[in-house]
Amino acid sequence: MANVTVKLDRAHLAAKMRNASDHCGKELAEQILGDSRPFTPHANGSPAPMEDTGKVEKIGDDYAVTYNTVYAAYQWYGCWPDGSHVIKNHDTSVNSQATTQWIEAAKKQHGRDWHTVAQREHVKGFKK
Repeated sequence: MANVTVKLDRAHLAAKMRNASDHCGKELAEQILGDSRPFTPHANGSPAPMEDTGKVEKIGDDYAVTYNTVYAAYQWYGCWPDGSHVIKNHDTSVNSQATTQWIEAAKKQHGRDWHTVAQREHVKGFKK
């Protein structure tokens, strides 16, 4: 009978996993940002249109899609924090599918694709 010895370099494996997760997170956030654009309200009167202020930022160990404009929270929730000034409908002349919580709307349409992107990019990140 032959003996087999397997040695595992845990530090190397952990580094590969961190790299894979980081790569996957960034690429997935970029995909979410792009897929959400048709659902993003166009805030007239804002210094920059909402869809143009969206960006992917690294926050701690994670990536997030953020919108940096005065009306982002108002557009997302559809009203002021006190519940007043409810948005009845969005201006759809720029983005025909504009809605509140636009990333959630995009998720309904692209959620399965996002899983595929995450799996593919995780593998790519692991191979780096």
